Order: sequence, then C-alpha cells, then structure tokens
Amino acid sequence: MLRPLALILALGLSPAEAQEPNLAAGEPGTPGTASQLVLAQRLFQKATGTGDPVLLLAAIRLARGVAQRPALGWERTVAQGGEAPETEGPPDPGSAAALATLKGLAVDDPDLQDLVYDLDAQVPKGRLPVATVAKSALGSGVAEDWRLPLSGSAAAEIAVIGDGGTALGVTVIDDTGATICNSPATTDPVLCRFTPARNAFFTVHIQNEGVEAGGYLLVGN
Repeated sequence: MLRPLALILALGLSPAEAQEPNLAAGEPGTPGTASQLVLAQRLFQKATGTGDPVLLLAAIRLARGVAQRPALGWERTVAQGGEAPETEGPPDPGSAAALATLKGLAVDDPDLQDLVYDLDAQVPKGRLPVATVAKSALGSGVAEDWRLPLSGSAAAEIAVIGDGGTALGVTVIDDTGATICNSPATTDPVLCRFTPARNAFFTVHIQNEGVEAGGYLLVGN
C-alpha cells in the first residue's frame, strides 16, 4: 500500500496542491452581477410581503440593471432522486408583472407614479453587466451537483435563488474537495463570494430539504 506522500507523488501533485484549498487570500472585492441579482430578489421578497412600493421600485431597478446569459460549459448531475420536476422557478423582479404590481401600489402617490413612469420608459444605455444563469428544479429530498469552471485570481460569485417555497441547502466545493461555502437549508437566496487561487472546476451541491418540489436559478458573475 502506498504511503500518503508516495500516493501524492504518484499522482503528480505536490503536498501543497493536494491539501491547500483553492482559495486566494483576501476579500473578493466589489460585489458583482450575482450579488446584484441576489439583492434584487431579497428586496422583491420583502416588498411583496409588506406591500412596500419603494422597495419594489429598488428591486426592479437592480434586476433590470443586469443582463442574464444562459450558462455554457456548466455540467449538471443529479446526485439522487431522479429528474427535475416541472416548476416555474423563482419570480423575476425585473419582469413586466413586477412592474404592473408596482403601478398598482403607486396609484395613490403622484411622486412615486412619476418614478414608475420613468422606470417603465427607461431605455438601457450601453451594454449592461452580464450574469450567467442556469435554471433547474428539485423534488423533495433530491440533490444535484453542478460543475463550474472558474479562473484563478478572478473574483467569483455563485448564487442560488430559489422560488421561496422550499428550503435549499447549498455547498460549494473546490477541486481539492475542500468546502469553500456551506449554507444550511433556507428559502432565502444564497450567495458565495471568493477568489480561486488557480484555474479549476468547482462543484456546487444543491439539496432540496423541503417537503415540496422547488425551482431555482444558479447564477455566476
């Protein structure tokens, strides 16, 4: 049987590469597009729960300030429990439906109506910052993994935005098997921000720990 050091050398790895988490020192820096979409979703949930038009206005502005691009090169693997059920996924704070709700809430406030009109008529200037997104859904008790390529020394953001109806647990794991982020099951959006030390594939493990099926968006910056 090979000793641990001999096994490491046989695999062509140095002890540091085999043991050290793929994580650069320091903070990841300025929040990016995934952070912006998470904040938009949190404000949207608060606004719709309380009927606050000002929070809803802010949520719509934030959501519409990011262009969403379908993910390419992300590999999805169902860990257990079968294929994804049909769900609508999380509501979109930047949608026409959200704006219609805001118009209804602003009906008795002329000043707010002006802001809503400006938002409705607003045309984006220049290119919007881009977030990469993938949509999926999980049945109760089902888990799945996503394999994402990330660049070394580039700040990374990984977010999971659920539909709010079921609790999702999220774990981000690097190429050495080290846990980078670990969120207990929650109905709130989850955000993981870090900077990889080197180019590698990272795994995002998502578990539906609720009693109902739920859809979600996986978002990267």
